[in-house]
Amino acid sequence: MGLQTLTIDIGGTGTKMIDLDDKGEALGERHRELTPHPATPEALLGVITEMLKKHDGYDRVSVGFPGVVRQGVVYTAPNLGTEAWRGFDLGKALTERTQKPTRVLNDAELQGYGVISGKGLEMVLTFGTGLGTALYTNGHLVPNLELGHHPLHKGKSYEDLVRDDELERIGKKRWRKRVALVFETLERIFNYDRLYVGGGNAKKLKEPLPERAERFDNVEGMEGGVALWNDPDFADA
Repeated sequence: MGLQTLTIDIGGTGTKMIDLDDKGEALGERHRELTPHPATPEALLGVITEMLKKHDGYDRVSVGFPGVVRQGVVYTAPNLGTEAWRGFDLGKALTERTQKPTRVLNDAELQGYGVISGKGLEMVLTFGTGLGTALYTNGHLVPNLELGHHPLHKGKSYEDLVRDDELERIGKKRWRKRVALVFETLERIFNYDRLYVGGGNAKKLKEPLPERAERFDNVEGMEGGVALWNDPDFADA
């Protein structure tokens, strides 16, 4: 049957798990629990440990985390609490709990692996608690871009302008205008071949999306848990 992959997607609001076959097809329903607050490593690992009780038979683990991750170690966690997470070896902790080889990377990067074509320059944006970003060239990840935290307008970052609590504060109409600014700016900077738009708030965007852009859902993104193992250049960067 090939290798079975357990994919874990950690978000600022929810933490999701799904079992995938070697082709990235779901072997059951996606499992979701609320991300604890405060989301300390101990609290989050407690939730994940309980979730693991409903999953078995997997051969390896893929994890998407909302921050900068290098070789399984967390460097930033803007929407969970960077001070609590900085220097925490999430890859090691989950390897110990699952007794399976584990790869950890940024959550938008993991989702991007699930939807890109592998041809040309492709960009991924995820609109949720914050703004996730990922960039690939011919299917290979450019790691830890974290573009959402770069300045965009009047001293505010991309994420400052389009994060979930700003959507709630200013409403959909003004939020969509800000998202349009994000799209226009990134197209000028990167001249990408394809843009993929996901995350919980992507459904609140009106059609049509910009040229060369398409929407994807969370389950499609979680298929990246299999695809990242097929990138020979991936080194848990």
